[in-house]
Amino acid sequence: MAPHVRPGLSRRGFLAGAAGVAATLALAACGGGGESGGGGGGATRTVQGAGGPVQIPANPQRIVCTDFYTTYALLDVGVTPSGTAEATLGGVLPEYQQVYDAIPKVGSPTALNFEAIAAQGPDLILGTLVPSLPADLGAQLSGIAPTLLLPAAANPGSWGERALRTADAVNRLPQGEQLKASYDQHAARIRQQYAATLARTTWALVRGSSGGVFFSDYPTSWSGVVLADSGFRFGQFAAGKTGAGGRLSYEQATQLDDCDVVLHLADTRGGVDANTRTLLAQPAFQQVRAVREGRLFPLPNYYCSHYKQGEAVQSYLETVLPRV
Repeated sequence: MAPHVRPGLSRRGFLAGAAGVAATLALAACGGGGESGGGGGGATRTVQGAGGPVQIPANPQRIVCTDFYTTYALLDVGVTPSGTAEATLGGVLPEYQQVYDAIPKVGSPTALNFEAIAAQGPDLILGTLVPSLPADLGAQLSGIAPTLLLPAAANPGSWGERALRTADAVNRLPQGEQLKASYDQHAARIRQQYAATLARTTWALVRGSSGGVFFSDYPTSWSGVVLADSGFRFGQFAAGKTGAGGRLSYEQATQLDDCDVVLHLADTRGGVDANTRTLLAQPAFQQVRAVREGRLFPLPNYYCSHYKQGEAVQSYLETVLPRV
């Protein structure tokens, strides 16, 4: 879906005007009586984006995010963006809810409002170029401010790499690496403390969908990577596979019978969406061995997308492991 532009204003005309606004902001920043404006007074550096090398400010001050991955990664390293696309997947980490609510919204990741982006006067636009977005989105946004769109990987569980690249773009890579180290250490503690339980159990991740099907997600999915990093083994349906997950009909739920524990989709506050509630109510799903034997648990932060959320998943898993 193309980014939203107000009716009566052509994209070309809007971008030309936005470029003028950006130029005016840059001139104002350079003429501030010795004060350095956003972007480190005009200094730039080259980084690799989804479409190749791009120049970005060496010291960006006003950052607008066109997705939620980069927004959360910035909050993780203590940077609050000047604008963000509305989060539409899985909710916001509760500790970030208040600051997130106060950030001006610039549309959704698939329906950006260019005028709202320009109104924030950004000196850097960050985001992710997913397949559903126009291939020239970066060029369009560059008419407003220098833009770094990171490539979307085939595996949703690659959020860690994107988080580090986001931190690097705002000169917070050391802080990003500290978060990764904390996450890695947490994973190592789980592997060590619960080694016996992890050795005797296999796990499944499930989420509902429409049309009489559901997904069982892989070790490279959003929270699947957290389980994999922490030493959890997946059942036969998911083990060794890459990507997000595989589709199953309700009647095929018995393919998860080899799993000792099933974790289902829940948002950051434990809420369960309608499709997943429908899945959980299916007689065929209720006959899956782990479900029948009482080892079905919600997994808050299922759609994990940044390191602090990864640690939230790890902490929750530590409450489940003693119960299996």
